[in-house]
Amino acid sequence: MQGITYENLSSWSGYSLRSLEAKFHQILTQGPPVVEIPPLDKEETYLLIDALWFGKRFCLMLYRHSKSKIILYASVLSREFGSLITKDLKILKSRYRFSGIVSDGGTGIRNAVFKVFGHIPHQICLAHLHRDVINAIGRFPKDQRVKKLKRLANHIWLIESKEALFWWEGKLKDWTDKNRDFLREYRLDVDGHWWFIHKGVKKAVRILVSLPDTSFKFLDYPLMPKTTNELEGSISLISRKHNLHKGLKRERVKSFLKWFIYFYNRRLLSQRKT
Repeated sequence: MQGITYENLSSWSGYSLRSLEAKFHQILTQGPPVVEIPPLDKEETYLLIDALWFGKRFCLMLYRHSKSKIILYASVLSREFGSLITKDLKILKSRYRFSGIVSDGGTGIRNAVFKVFGHIPHQICLAHLHRDVINAIGRFPKDQRVKKLKRLANHIWLIESKEALFWWEGKLKDWTDKNRDFLREYRLDVDGHWWFIHKGVKKAVRILVSLPDTSFKFLDYPLMPKTTNELEGSISLISRKHNLHKGLKRERVKSFLKWFIYFYNRRLLSQRKT
């Protein structure tokens, strides 16, 4: 957990680097013990879902309890298939009760959440969608119309009430109505093929228009996180630790991740007891 290297362990223990490596590889052939997680709060309890990708090889799906930060479950998937995520969620549903879910809103996750939990409040991470908007229009747009749209996109972080959301929706509608012709501009080549000139802006508008229905569930549930950012802190930590062990084979990487989560949860639980 603290980034201790083989060199550190070798100097402390007297074992050679080769002996230590062999011992750790032997440990990685076994799964970690089961961590006994105490019952979650009986009041509002929210599940955060996100994935950490390891190149194009596979991803680690993480399911974390919002308040305690404990990773309730994790699985290694080749892709974010809804059917595989559904299996994970069924296991979680059999063990815990959730008031709502926060995720990045990927198709596989959305389908799985609806299949397992039905119409449970599902907040789509505001940070993910804001990032998608900025990626679509650029961080420093030159066109004044797009600059104004970017200001509207940035304003979503200030919305903390339904009245503020209603005002923002009106401003977005005003922008869309005023720039309808701009959004429809297209280019035609000599072969008769055509395409919209401002595809990125059109995509950004589609995302922004969808936000009131997807990413402001937290207005009805004040304890619900509006983003998965707190989970991304765990993901960033796991990613940094994995980077220190890039030479591991795929199966050992999977085992390493399980052991890391085991010690991560153990540390959190020990802090709660003190």
